[in-house]
Amino acid sequence: MTTTPVTPADPAPTDATGSGEQPQGEPRPPSRAKRGRLRGFRAFRHPGFRIYFVGMLFRGIAMWMPLVAIPWLAVELGATPAQIGIVTGFFFLPTLFVGPMGGVLADRVERRNLLIGAQLFAAALSALIFVLVVSGTESLPLLALASFGFGLLIAFEVPTRQAYMTEMVPSADISSAASLHATAWNTTRLLGPVVAGMMIAAFGSATPFIFAALASLIVAISFLWMDRYRERGRQRVDRSQSILADLRAGTSFAMREPVVRLSLLLIWAAAMFGMATFMTLAPIYAQNELGMGADGFGAFLGASGAGALAAALLVTAFAHGDRRPWLAVGVGAMAVLLAGIGLARSAEVVFVLAFLLGAAQIMLAQNALVSVHSATPDALRGRVMGIWVMAFQASSLFGSILSGWLADALGVRAAMILGALALALIGAVVIVVMRRASWRLTPASAASA
Repeated sequence: MTTTPVTPADPAPTDATGSGEQPQGEPRPPSRAKRGRLRGFRAFRHPGFRIYFVGMLFRGIAMWMPLVAIPWLAVELGATPAQIGIVTGFFFLPTLFVGPMGGVLADRVERRNLLIGAQLFAAALSALIFVLVVSGTESLPLLALASFGFGLLIAFEVPTRQAYMTEMVPSADISSAASLHATAWNTTRLLGPVVAGMMIAAFGSATPFIFAALASLIVAISFLWMDRYRERGRQRVDRSQSILADLRAGTSFAMREPVVRLSLLLIWAAAMFGMATFMTLAPIYAQNELGMGADGFGAFLGASGAGALAAALLVTAFAHGDRRPWLAVGVGAMAVLLAGIGLARSAEVVFVLAFLLGAAQIMLAQNALVSVHSATPDALRGRVMGIWVMAFQASSLFGSILSGWLADALGVRAAMILGALALALIGAVVIVVMRRASWRLTPASAASA
């Protein structure tokens, strides 16, 4: 049976006579619809989250720079679609081995220190790749190792960052914080590829890496600054169990709780057959099908980022409570739009479809993430976020390799269409099951995990 918490209706304001009329000269309270829209932005009331939000703008750009530059470097080196799929796939490979362990670590160590260390690692790795590209010693194996290094960073950083984010706000504002976090990240999906493409076109392929190194250092400083505003006591470090016991507890909860289990299944399908297919084939598609250079490629990805940002703001303002309708629309639209890009012949049409695809991706991913956060207790949050990262990244690994292989065998357009068909089929099955599931909007007891 579906259960949805009901918010009690606010009593109508009355004057001293109880007539219900608003006294003259007093400001009229905001309407219920307006309060509902503003509810998604409540996390901004907290100074620690405001610093976190700005820090994530820098972090997202620092992450998108290498993700755009590495595939483009592979294209410049003459890589085939399958080779680009392998290079991109190395980014997702670490999560197969350390994704859930990153979540366990996030629940067992001081999160701030782990995040600062991750930023320093990102800065050092970006600076190293900058040196390799400037010196002309880059190669496909080195690009694959660089992708692996950034993927290893993500495997530890993302679950820790997602858990740390909730310490910046009270429990009542966690959904708002999760939505706004997605807004910050998707703002960088718009800015990162465009800026990276412009940098590559104007100054060469090494430039995005030095920018990423500097941005990572800024983010490390921001974690020191925001730490004073943390909600103390939210991270309950408990090392009484073994690491494997902690891992089993998180996995057991994620598989038992329908909200978490079905949201993870949807994001797995969307990442493998939708997001990975688009991101892996975008460089080849932009160059071979649309005749674009680096700046055009960046603009192509930027169109997707613009759609993601628009959807993130829309979801933050209007999506509350039961997110299942948004999930259904998101996965269905992703499948249709990816197939549309595979069939389209006009660059103008492709840019519009890329914008809408970015919006659909975030409509699905943001509502799935908020649903998982809403159903997860603080004591298990890092571990559940580790499983989220594994579901997203590991499926993207196989999706990158599969889409590259299909593009080599059947062509880029056919690979996109087949990915869309697979996503549509899996998404339809999950949505049918989801409609019949109990949809808990408050965390289950950690004690029962």
